Amino acid sequence: MLMGGHVVPGQKLPLRPLAEEFNTSLMPVRDALNRLVADGALELSNSRTIRVPNMTDERLIELHEIRRSLEGLAAEFATPNLPNSAIDRVQQLIDEMAQALGEDNYDDYIRNHYSFHFTIYGASDRPTLVSMIDMLWLQVGPWFRQAIERANSVRENPNSGHEKIVAALRARDAKAARLCIEEDVFAGIEYLRFGVWP
Repeated sequence: MLMGGHVVPGQKLPLRPLAEEFNTSLMPVRDALNRLVADGALELSNSRTIRVPNMTDERLIELHEIRRSLEGLAAEFATPNLPNSAIDRVQQLIDEMAQALGEDNYDDYIRNHYSFHFTIYGASDRPTLVSMIDMLWLQVGPWFRQAIERANSVRENPNSGHEKIVAALRARDAKAARLCIEEDVFAGIEYLRFGVWP
């Protein structure tokens, strides 16, 4: 729900409706929410209400600064390890993302976007690094969906940086792959903050 942007900033997440939605008891839902609070993806208010945090400009900048560093590093480590079949797969995911945008299908876009990035990062052979990146994506998910919907509504191309990433991977240029990933993350924050795709 967080990664896919199915909850929005400021939204409260009461236990009982979530337990009903996931067809489970309150205890596992409470445990999951408490873990997400500990990871920074949710927050606990003074009234003991769990909700999706509102995003301040400062927090958005901090999250993206960390994402740029960690995701760039993962791409650099991954570049020599990715088989050609995986590079072909991430190219295919770009095509699937473009199709999803054309159909205003944001669930498919976000699912394929996640697969695109984590197919690359998973080849880094750095599970702790990938886990840290995954946790950051949980924190930006609710805002990412809003940005993609807004960009697509004015026909910006949020896929433009992905083609550069694939070109760097095909060239086995680890430094260029790192730079392209960092630029892609930077483009996302610029759009979230200023409504302009670099």
